[in-house]
Amino acid sequence: MERCFFIEPDLKEVMSLLHETAGNSVDGVEALRNVIDLGKILDSVADGVFTVDSRMRIQFFNRAAEEITGFLNEEAIGQHYHTVLRSSGDTFSCPIKKNLKTGGAVLNMGMKIVSRNNHVKNISLSTSALCDSSGKACGGVGMIRDLSQFNSSGNVTHDKFSFKNIVSRNAIMKKLICMTEDVAASDATVLIRGESGAGKELFARAIHESSSRKNGPLFVVSCVALPEHLCEAEMFGVRKGAFAGATENRQGRLELCSGGTFFIDEIGDLPLSLQGKLLKVLESREFQPLGAKNPMKADVRFIAATHRNLEKMVESGTFLRDLYLRINGVQLNIPPLRERKEDVPLLMEVMLKKFNLAYDKNINGFSLEALNILLTYDFPGNVRELQNVIEQSVILCKGGEILVEHLPTRLINIYSSAKALRQLYGKAPEVEALCDLIGRHKGSRSDAPYEPGVDSSTLWHWVKSAGLSEV
Repeated sequence: MERCFFIEPDLKEVMSLLHETAGNSVDGVEALRNVIDLGKILDSVADGVFTVDSRMRIQFFNRAAEEITGFLNEEAIGQHYHTVLRSSGDTFSCPIKKNLKTGGAVLNMGMKIVSRNNHVKNISLSTSALCDSSGKACGGVGMIRDLSQFNSSGNVTHDKFSFKNIVSRNAIMKKLICMTEDVAASDATVLIRGESGAGKELFARAIHESSSRKNGPLFVVSCVALPEHLCEAEMFGVRKGAFAGATENRQGRLELCSGGTFFIDEIGDLPLSLQGKLLKVLESREFQPLGAKNPMKADVRFIAATHRNLEKMVESGTFLRDLYLRINGVQLNIPPLRERKEDVPLLMEVMLKKFNLAYDKNINGFSLEALNILLTYDFPGNVRELQNVIEQSVILCKGGEILVEHLPTRLINIYSSAKALRQLYGKAPEVEALCDLIGRHKGSRSDAPYEPGVDSSTLWHWVKSAGLSEV
């Protein structure tokens, strides 16, 4: 039966998974390589995971380990274990070295470490020898858990990862959340930028719900969804007799939104003819309904969002420079989901609970292969696409575990193609092939590894071994 890998695995479960992977290998080098191939999954768990070789040199270092220790992956790889995981005490007995000799394991050893920026952190350390299929110790694996994430009962403090329906473990997102709380306290105009589906409206709602206008209405006008003539009427309102068919007075969103927040979604798609009218509203805080004789006060807080490059639009003359300057009071840039993969398991957990409730299901988690497909996929549609995928999977799943067969076919096909490439590049490619790979991606460390289906540390080792300049 296929192993089920849960969204928030405990230490023993991940350690067991690592040993399973290593145990399928024929030698020590292959064992460590197989562990590194799990990088897509291990980069997405909340705990720090690292492996060392028999000389105690770090071979794998996931994103959570970076966040906890302050050392980047490229700085940690190849370094001695003690150089990166520094104890705050005078002496430090290395559990991994003992594991290599005894073949045993250490679970949940409490200790204090000093991060790269010299902050002392309380952590829980679990270590074990990593053995190949013959039982020979070829290295060690360790997991570090930042105890500040947990409350007194030992459960994850979800408040640490969430704010007004925004959930994230990503460092950039955490800074954005802090900015959002500060911005909400003001009445400044905000411009939210990010790809479609990245969560721009969630941030707009979070700002409104944390502001002094939270008891007022939040109105959303999508400049993509409405044609030009309707967009103007929706925004400013219409008075009886303004044009043929205007048989009664109709309030616009600006009038209805008095005392609240006015969110203009995809403002980059606002027709040029309406941009000038919106600019006047922002400048004078007054607007005039179609057919009205007198202007009205606009007692609203403006938030705008777009996925477009407004600077280029200004240069091309398709977006008014003065309007751009007016809406760009405070700017929030939402990173795409592919740049914050550590958020995928957290979002999956939230969505799984949501759709379990909506469809009266009791699904506990995902199979290892299904999870691997989800964690290696880039989600060009961002959080919105992830939500659609989880909803479909929950609907199709009749048991307690989401399997590959419940995922969209396109994800399975993309994963199968990447897997074939990884088998092609299973061992370090020839120097010419490596140079060609790096050249195609213009030396990008973030993009190049996706083609052969390996993580950045594996590619870095290939480059270093070949004597090439770093990616």
